[in-house]
Amino acid sequence: MLLATLQIYREAFSRASVLALRNWPVLGSVFAYSLILSVAVQVAAPFGIFGGFLVSLVSSACIGSFLYLVEMIVRTSRVTLPDFSRSFGAYLWDVVGVTFVLWIAMRLITPVLAQSPQGPVLMLCIQLAILVLFNAVPELIYLGHHSSLALLSESYRFVADNWIEWFPPNVLLLLIFWYLWNLPLERSFPVGGIVVAVLHTGLVALFVYFAMVVRGLLFLELSGSTRRGRAFRRRMGL
Repeated sequence: MLLATLQIYREAFSRASVLALRNWPVLGSVFAYSLILSVAVQVAAPFGIFGGFLVSLVSSACIGSFLYLVEMIVRTSRVTLPDFSRSFGAYLWDVVGVTFVLWIAMRLITPVLAQSPQGPVLMLCIQLAILVLFNAVPELIYLGHHSSLALLSESYRFVADNWIEWFPPNVLLLLIFWYLWNLPLERSFPVGGIVVAVLHTGLVALFVYFAMVVRGLLFLELSGSTRRGRAFRRRMGL
């Protein structure tokens, strides 16, 4: 089973590398999202709480767009400009639904924990549990197509069944992302710092797409097979 799992990792990382490099222009979407969110914040600023809802809606649209583009890379191996233009409404309400459910849950839990001396520690534990148990929600949004509550329950089921195989590459990807994000390139190249910053952001953006494609490919493999089945295929050379 260990050899079968390592083979899955190798295939997912190599395939994701090819797809990410083939679709490198998709990194421009990150700059578009930043611009859209900046405009939304400026427009919504005078409207108080309603402005906050507007920014949340725009943020959800950008997240849904990002997941749609990842889906196109995973499913069709390519992303086109028309894909980007129609991506914002694809998973908007799925993202809004999940966000709303978690927001309500936290609103109910926070006042209760505030009365406990261990409240901050318990809140941290709850946030870590959410991060772990609902880690597969992004993949389920664009590959599973479930309702909001079903997304959370299906993520819990998937993580419970596949946590041994799922988390090692995800932790590795997270560490690499942290390293790339914190590279002091702007300080190392003071001349042309803006250009370096743009290139740095583009590198990080391309890696984020690569990491999400790895996750998507890994999710498809793990959700469509069992440990015994993967080990059997490995023994049979399939």
